[in-house]
Amino acid sequence: MSPIGAVGLPEGVQVGELHHVGIVFPDIRDAEEMMALLGLEETSRGRVEAWSVECIFTRAAPGGSPVEFIIPSGGPLASFNKGAGGLHHVAFTVPSLDLVRDTLQARGKGLLESRHMRGAGPFLCNFLHPAHTRGVIVEFIELLPVLPETREPPK
Repeated sequence: MSPIGAVGLPEGVQVGELHHVGIVFPDIRDAEEMMALLGLEETSRGRVEAWSVECIFTRAAPGGSPVEFIIPSGGPLASFNKGAGGLHHVAFTVPSLDLVRDTLQARGKGLLESRHMRGAGPFLCNFLHPAHTRGVIVEFIELLPVLPETREPPK
């Protein structure tokens, strides 16, 4: 059986909409030049200390697909694609990371992180191990509720 066909999510748990596409850039200037070239507008920015990265979320025209620019300041992503950066992952929303993790584990598959991580936005995330997807890195996103007055998730 192929690695892809063997994964499968539980009945009733479907991958939702595309949340974003993540691209690693070696430095902020290169990322900002690409954003300008593509006419992308920054919508938010955040840091994920566990991976030593600054993340810039962007969007094109209204309704356009989000792109995340990932700028490492050390850590494992600094050497991604031999330090040149490039397309890193596609991210999809799911209703429950715990249910996805449990189902994958029951089928002998795994996520990269033993615990879900707080992402650079109002969400938790984890990655399907690329050994199960022919090298494609898939990020699962569980959106957190956002408090309207702060635009931040509750702590």
